[in-house]
Amino acid sequence: MPLKVATWNLENSNKLVSDIPPPDVLNRRQRIRNTIESINPDIICIQEGPKGETAIDAFCAQVLNQQWVPILLRQNGEALGIRDKEYQIAGDQWIWFLVKASLEKKCRLQSPQVWQNFTGMKTWKVNFWGNVKPSRHSHYRHPQVLIYDLDNGQRIEIIGAHLKSKFNKNPIKRDKDNNLIGDYLNDAISSRIKMATEARNVRQYVAAKFDQVEHPGIMVMGDCNDGPGQDYFEERYLFFDLIDNLQGSVLISEQFFNHALFDFPDDLCWTVKFDDELANPPGLQSILLDHILISQPLCRGELPLVVKEHAGKIEHETYEEFNAGSNSKTRTSDHCPVSCKLDDV
Repeated sequence: MPLKVATWNLENSNKLVSDIPPPDVLNRRQRIRNTIESINPDIICIQEGPKGETAIDAFCAQVLNQQWVPILLRQNGEALGIRDKEYQIAGDQWIWFLVKASLEKKCRLQSPQVWQNFTGMKTWKVNFWGNVKPSRHSHYRHPQVLIYDLDNGQRIEIIGAHLKSKFNKNPIKRDKDNNLIGDYLNDAISSRIKMATEARNVRQYVAAKFDQVEHPGIMVMGDCNDGPGQDYFEERYLFFDLIDNLQGSVLISEQFFNHALFDFPDDLCWTVKFDDELANPPGLQSILLDHILISQPLCRGELPLVVKEHAGKIEHETYEEFNAGSNSKTRTSDHCPVSCKLDDV
């Protein structure tokens, strides 16, 4: 049976959970429900989801009428929220997998402890700007792993990620030669280095899976936060690209991941619009922040499901349709959803 997956950053969806919602929240809830119903994913990974099990359970009831349900670490008979610390997510923006109620029994969430056992670390050393003495970094929002059991005993692992934000509160300062200087530059570079190491940690988990399974079916999806300022710092300071870090090296071709949007039209290949003062010329930029990456076995047909050509899609039409007439309080999100269809072999 074909499977449709999607990823969507829902922009502070904590605000949607309320027993007595104001009119703006009711309006936004309806737009989100209409959008997800129209896309009709079997599995959707949301970022900036509500904080904690109790809140995501309420979200699914209040916003989605329980057509999609959350896959939790909670065990049978346990109270909601008793395992919240086990997700290892800080802050109010959580990563959740929601699945159609009919698929709930085929899905389970893997403990982040398993991830850390496979990678051999919870935190890792980082030498910022070539510092001799390393600092330590870890995932602020630990990746979550959904396991989807296939009928033949194989499985697909979906890694939901929301990498470190590059939001920078420091004012942009330049020297007489127009070079960036000061706290803005230091913060921007440090954030990108942290993001790069988070991507490397994801790849360490992927490498561990290839040491365990002959043909693992793995997908990585979510908000990678690779903008604004996209390419400016990569070209002048870091000399790498974040998505390349996530996709892996073509020199280890078996572990290289395809991008679901590699054959999507270039002029539509964006999910967010940001004002970017570092762009040339400065101004509103269309940026691809939300990604779905796919392991080779899922592209070659070595599992019962396969990702064929043109399977990936940015849901621009649906996003615009259900945001028509919205404002900053009722808009579904500042991100467009991304989807990918897996067909029967």
